[in-house]
Amino acid sequence: MALTQHRALIVPNSERSRELRMPHARPLHRKFATHAHRTACFVLSDEDRDAVAGGKDSDLAVGRLLINPLDFQCDSYGAVNGNHLKQDEIQRSWFWIPALSTFSFKEELVILPANVSSKCFTWEGWGTSLCWWANFAGGLQSSDRDCILDLLFDLDKGLGMNIARYNIGGDSRQRTILLGARDRGATVFEAFSNSPPHWMTLSGSVTGNTRWGQDNLDPAYDVAFVDYLTEVVKHYQDQWNLHFESIAPFNEPVEGWWNINKEKTTAQEGCNFSISSMRRLIPKLKDALAHKKLQTKISAFDSWSQNTTRILLGMDEDVLAAIDRINVHTYVFHKSLENWAKRRQVREASESVGKKIWMSEYGPLNWHGEDIDVALGLGRHISLDLNELQASAWCYWQALEMPGSFWGLIQTSFTYDVEPKSLIITKQYYVLMQFTKWIRPGCHIFPVENFADSFLASADPAAKQVVLVFINASTTFKHFGFDVSLLAPWFKTDDKLEATLFRTSALENHERLPSLIFTFPSIMILVNSKSITTMVLSKLIS
Repeated sequence: MALTQHRALIVPNSERSRELRMPHARPLHRKFATHAHRTACFVLSDEDRDAVAGGKDSDLAVGRLLINPLDFQCDSYGAVNGNHLKQDEIQRSWFWIPALSTFSFKEELVILPANVSSKCFTWEGWGTSLCWWANFAGGLQSSDRDCILDLLFDLDKGLGMNIARYNIGGDSRQRTILLGARDRGATVFEAFSNSPPHWMTLSGSVTGNTRWGQDNLDPAYDVAFVDYLTEVVKHYQDQWNLHFESIAPFNEPVEGWWNINKEKTTAQEGCNFSISSMRRLIPKLKDALAHKKLQTKISAFDSWSQNTTRILLGMDEDVLAAIDRINVHTYVFHKSLENWAKRRQVREASESVGKKIWMSEYGPLNWHGEDIDVALGLGRHISLDLNELQASAWCYWQALEMPGSFWGLIQTSFTYDVEPKSLIITKQYYVLMQFTKWIRPGCHIFPVENFADSFLASADPAAKQVVLVFINASTTFKHFGFDVSLLAPWFKTDDKLEATLFRTSALENHERLPSLIFTFPSIMILVNSKSITTMVLSKLIS
């Protein structure tokens, strides 16, 4: 199978240009000016940090300068006041330089608040829904199918997704993908329903009612519907030894757009359910699970996040008691409309009834722009979903899609006439990898209020590592400073920390950068414009 992706380029050194003054900085390595393609990181001393935070020195740019050649690691030196560095020297200090139409050295210093939330939550994982792409991918020849599965679910070869959401009613090809995901390490499975079978509906169609926004399940088939859902769950458990951890009986039930459109030759499955209809069905589903002795939990409501609070307010205590988890979709119509998702309100409403949250469906709906802008929008979206919504799992909708839009982490033609298939690995794929490779199930997520769209803090108690993700969607280079002491009680004062770095930009795809060395607890990193950088911190073993 042929893979197509953007390649990284090294930009040659520029001609000598204007001076960039860096008070309190000096080159770490005396041969700094003769070594090309270094990674630079600027670290503030405690006094400098206090001065910046207090606004005492508006001209202060950085504290100590760390240089990391490709072939060795270095620690920091003390500061020297009034040192000057030429701009071409600064350029030589960067390993990868992003391609910008107008290259600029605008910089910004960002001191992230040390008071991240002490109320962390445990991360459950990353995933994708299997409709509709799995119905196609499951029919490919084994080598092509295996390549796609590896790219999505294998941690060594791809994203390492551990969650697969199975569309109840999916054919044997979708089952092939489901079982293939399990073979590659997926451990969490959810069954979800888009629509009852056509013969249970009022309209006779799985695409919705003839009237806009009206329920389509015939109430006479309530018991038959929940029996159908639970029978599928039981069949997979008995026949394939696959346990569905949860079942989601609704999909965007109150959004109102599931109706028969006679102008379209094909339409997506969907079914409207009123709040009262969901109140009626959930206890019946709970009873059916218990009757069949299934341990599968109920998740609801898979509505858009801005509608979820209204649904929760319409549920009584008995119904809420039957629900284990709240699933939400955080679609926004453009990457500039993130506030429209009302994440904080949903989180507060869910917390008030004692329920955790999954972000169970997302895609770049109506988004436009350059590939890197949309991909960084994905990164900001994930950061908001974890910081503000505090979702404990995150699932992409269409992992595989046809070319011609921003949907899909991987793109290919949905035809069987050409084998092997040619795959396009999108920039979104690599931005998502900046999270999925390093923030693994069992990690602790520490939400932040400020910079919620540009910074994610997590820690892995088992591996004794801290994972930080920095997102810079602007055209300004940013120096992010942070105190990791609250995240990592296993580190001691003055421990040397090794920072392993990975970056995605317009010309980089999850590229490994030279490692940095910091002294616990403070770190600071230069994040290039229009890029996302993941830092994995662990104790340096000498």
